[in-house]
Amino acid sequence: MKIMKRNIIIAFFSLLFMQGMTTSCGDWLDVDSSANVIEEVLFEDPEGYRTAVNGVYRLLAQPALYGQQLTWGVASVLGNNYEATRLPLSYRDLAAGDYKSAYSVSVVDPVWEAGYHAIANCNNVITYIEQEDPAIFPEGKTERDMILGEMLGARAMVHLDLARLFAPSTRADDGKLYMPYATVFPDRQPLRLTVTAMLGRVIADLERSRDLLADCDTTFNASRMSNYTGRLQPPVGLNATTFFSTRGTRFNYFAALSILARAYQWRDAPGDRQRAYEAARQVYRFSTDKTWFSFTPSTNLATTENNIYRKMPHDILFALYNSNLYTIVAGASPNSTQVFVVKNDAVLFESDLDDARVYLINTDKTSRRWSMPTGNQTGYPTADIIRYQGPLAPVARLSEMIYIMCEYLSDTDLPRAVTLLEKVRTARGAKALLGVPSREEFLQALYLEMTREFLAEGQTFYLYKRLNAPIYNGLGAMDMTGRYVLPLPRSESAYINL
Repeated sequence: MKIMKRNIIIAFFSLLFMQGMTTSCGDWLDVDSSANVIEEVLFEDPEGYRTAVNGVYRLLAQPALYGQQLTWGVASVLGNNYEATRLPLSYRDLAAGDYKSAYSVSVVDPVWEAGYHAIANCNNVITYIEQEDPAIFPEGKTERDMILGEMLGARAMVHLDLARLFAPSTRADDGKLYMPYATVFPDRQPLRLTVTAMLGRVIADLERSRDLLADCDTTFNASRMSNYTGRLQPPVGLNATTFFSTRGTRFNYFAALSILARAYQWRDAPGDRQRAYEAARQVYRFSTDKTWFSFTPSTNLATTENNIYRKMPHDILFALYNSNLYTIVAGASPNSTQVFVVKNDAVLFESDLDDARVYLINTDKTSRRWSMPTGNQTGYPTADIIRYQGPLAPVARLSEMIYIMCEYLSDTDLPRAVTLLEKVRTARGAKALLGVPSREEFLQALYLEMTREFLAEGQTFYLYKRLNAPIYNGLGAMDMTGRYVLPLPRSESAYINL
């Protein structure tokens, strides 16, 4: 009877999701009384909580969010990563800055809709677990804090990425109300906030998430977190054993620190640059002091066309997991002439063919990070690449934490900033910088390095938007005046105070 009841619950929430994709924000954050009854059944035991938490990760990994649009899809198209004329038709208007065309609306609106639907599911779990007695969980307070920390962190992360798309950066903030920060379930009258207020909520949730997850991922789960195979293999399941494994595909302590560093850097209020540095440094010290995080050997990226570690997994701090990712990528390109071709790669890499990331771009310059390999590799068969790396959609990396440290240190300790940047470049096989340049020259080199690293992972757009600068990607710079804020879905326009 309990198994049948559980299947009914899962079917109900699947139906709720499908309905939510065709309604407005108020509806996605709403639920009727019959749903409340089912929720009470769902959250009556640890298994129900685990089912709900894994359901959130399935939502986050869908194509409308990190399985496509917030990584190699919309975000990378906006970041000028691809040749616009070779993109599938659904993305060409977006690349040209026409955000109101039917094609653009078809890929952008679902990001907002799916984002707030995932947030609503986070809030549903948070509502119940904050009132729950830790004694019901096999691991007691550790398990309760882990679930609460994950859901708070995931809620903050999605809000941050929606704000980075649908609201201006703080350098271009006009003080208007843009979007809600949803914290209750159901939220029938979401209150729109300014960019600054929104980021304050994001940071508060991430700080709380960090504190809740610290013991779990540095002590309780230390053996799993200390190496990339423990963090990323195998995929998360629903039983008690796997629920505590593969922490790299769950919102873990290092995810909380890394997204917190991003949020501080994005807000850029007095003291935030140092706060971003300190959060990033906390991650970095687990690489230097404990060797938990490393960089994928460059020789394993550049050995053959069918490289071994195409997702560079060793320094991934957090990735979403979708077992159908190769199918999603293949389906996004309807024919051989419409593909995601990396733009200006020869100029972008300045003929630095020592840089192993060049080999993540194949002969027609398509990012191989997202394509299925063929043939076999000595010591790492193609089947293992497909099984263990193919489903990963990287969200945060150690390299980004070093870049955040470098940007802060460019003001306070330029020689150390150069040393840190060289550490990433050396790991990727790139040529060394010559000497210690001026701060301006260093920042130019840093932003170029970030552009190389972020190819097809969705962060380029956010980098240049934060700087309120044109997007550079090899040849010239793309003027983004009036193009850094995506329009809200039409169903939401009536709620915004402009």
